[in-house]
Amino acid sequence: MSGVEKWLTMSLLCLSGSVIFWLPLFSDIFYIPMQNAFGFTKTQMGLLLSTFGAVSLIAYFPGGWLADRFSPRKLITTALVITALAGFVFSTLPSFEICLILFGIWGITSAGILWSAMIKATRCWGSNEDQGKTYGILEGGRNISEVISTTVLLTIFAYSGGDDKAVSENIIWISSYTLVLAFLVWRVMKVGISNHEKQPKVTITEIKYILKLPIIWLIALIIMATNTAMWGTIFFTPYATEVFELGEVGGGAIGVGKYWVTPFAAIAAGFFADKIGPAKAILGFCIIMTSGFLMFGLVPGSQALLPFLIINVAALTAAVYALRGTYFSLLEQGSVPLAVTGTATGIISVIAYTPDIFMPTLGGVILDAYPGASGYQYLFLFVSFFSLIGVSAAYFIYQKIQRMKN
Repeated sequence: MSGVEKWLTMSLLCLSGSVIFWLPLFSDIFYIPMQNAFGFTKTQMGLLLSTFGAVSLIAYFPGGWLADRFSPRKLITTALVITALAGFVFSTLPSFEICLILFGIWGITSAGILWSAMIKATRCWGSNEDQGKTYGILEGGRNISEVISTTVLLTIFAYSGGDDKAVSENIIWISSYTLVLAFLVWRVMKVGISNHEKQPKVTITEIKYILKLPIIWLIALIIMATNTAMWGTIFFTPYATEVFELGEVGGGAIGVGKYWVTPFAAIAAGFFADKIGPAKAILGFCIIMTSGFLMFGLVPGSQALLPFLIINVAALTAAVYALRGTYFSLLEQGSVPLAVTGTATGIISVIAYTPDIFMPTLGGVILDAYPGASGYQYLFLFVSFFSLIGVSAAYFIYQKIQRMKN
């Protein structure tokens, strides 16, 4: 691939890895407008996301197997086309039962078809020596896409009148964009990456081999800890609003500022990881993540500690997204064969993304049971416990790689 083709391919990976989640996570931006347009209860809104999460979790493993049998170009294009077509159905504001089916379809297209293919394509895109930078660019690019898309979608919604019709038009816009992106992936991504389609197909023997690799389970624990922490960061806005008494605007500013940290943290972490080694960098990021949540869990919040809040939110957000931008680089450093990258990613993801199922509900349960500052402290202590598991796993990987070098 030429330099232009190479960076165009990475751009398409970033955009595809972002847009695939816009429709199932539409309520993240338009919760109330979507609820009003569809006439759903909050329970029904929650069930839609639970359906998406449950199907995604089941789909990760077969998705990894697919990624080792078919080229990323074919899989990513297929995922985007099916996602877009389901989106056009979604834009008609169908019944709750139809929406359940659509959210299940999106769980299959995102986790079962696109995810492992994207991770494998990214590994193929970079060299053996710059895997940290490669995955950092992917995560940073996905985050930049999300920040820009959020702004664009809100602008379109506002200019469309902010009513039920505006909700439908926004969904149509997302679906159309997804379809155009599918065409570009089909036309561009066949260069270079599709050559890996000729690799030997993964069999039961290779799957058993992957399951016996300790590093696979350790990477899964690191990602599970990071994903738990990522859900923890979602509670920063209400924490700042209720405990530090910043009000809705001040709490919202904390949330917006957090989003602007994410792309730069992921990209910078990738370059840093390549400089000192992914395992060493990831261990450091895990320690920062654990320490930050532990401090939030132990230090009572108050307006007098506002500088502490801002600094710790920035440090925690940077650490979490630094990990998201580097943890898959451990596949290369841990000598996981390229031919089984998809299957390895699928196995890892089944374990790693279980927090998507329990963290949203658990967070609400804790905060309802312990109103006020104490609820947030218990929640952050719980997150710090999971983060400590990540530290332990990262330490074992670091020690293992040091022994391999010696």
